Amino acid sequence: MALIRLHTTTNPSTGTSVVGGSALFVYNTDQINWLTLASKTGTQSSSTFDYQLIGGGIGKAAVKGTVASIQTAAGAATVVA
Repeated sequence: MALIRLHTTTNPSTGTSVVGGSALFVYNTDQINWLTLASKTGTQSSSTFDYQLIGGGIGKAAVKGTVASIQTAAGAATVVA
């Protein structure tokens, strides 16, 4: 398990939009569905991925960071898509 801190527009606890546009949140890499990690359409420095919400259910993260930077921060050597 690794924890990574990312600017996000979606609260990882509730899956709702962040008030004010974005904020720093901590994600547990064990809760990220790595197969869904992708660049956000139309951008090069934003990404999306699905993750397990703390209370159950699946959230859709929209974060400020490239796929490569997220993989590096999480210590992922290879991610199969």
